[in-house]
Amino acid sequence: MPKVSVIIRTLNEKEHLAELLAALRAQDFQDFEVVVVDNESTDGTAELAETSGCTVVTIKRERFSFPKSMNFGALYATGEILIFTVGHALPVRKDWISCAVEHLADPKVAGVYSPVIPSKGCSLVERFYYYPGYLLAQYRGPHKAAHTGMGIFGGTNIAIRRALWLEHGFDHRFGAGGDDGEWAGWALGLGYDLICDHRFAVHHSHNLGISGLYKQLKYWSKLGQPHEFQRSDLAFRTDLKF
Repeated sequence: MPKVSVIIRTLNEKEHLAELLAALRAQDFQDFEVVVVDNESTDGTAELAETSGCTVVTIKRERFSFPKSMNFGALYATGEILIFTVGHALPVRKDWISCAVEHLADPKVAGVYSPVIPSKGCSLVERFYYYPGYLLAQYRGPHKAAHTGMGIFGGTNIAIRRALWLEHGFDHRFGAGGDDGEWAGWALGLGYDLICDHRFAVHHSHNLGISGLYKQLKYWSKLGQPHEFQRSDLAFRTDLKF
């Protein structure tokens, strides 16, 4: 059984997925499997994942929600540590996986995360929005999260213990998102630690301008409470190919 399962959620991301899989092959920790949860891509994403040796599971468009896709991937994963990311994210460092393994060796730690760095070709406004959080995390070094909230423990790059996921899966009431924050709150409530470490960062952004970023933040602001997933709510994400 592999020690780590990297769970990647995809929708029409063949080009980005190829880059991500290459980055995983270059990691300094190689005892892992890859599970791709595909949302009925039509561009060959699933086929690329299969030929690359990934376990591929499909979640239908009409059944998709953020927690369902997370739980679906975890269900098919066999590793002791579950790392969640998305097909258009890219690890910043070659010790991305080993960073998570290092922290989760401590039984008091339930999860690991990092602020993200914007992707190549990002907008100027995204640079101003994302970089300060990452640079602050880099300055502070690995540290414990004292609370949950926007920008903390986002499903774009988190690592958790599979044993704890079996105790408490991602809450399906948070269909539109926020299930990751709910899980983090549950873990903190039990006395576990969540570790923020800049080494676990990924490149991730959507090339949004000022208007798009405002809509993104407005969307995120409602995720502290349960909401059903509505694909139309993400219409501002022009990078999504519905």
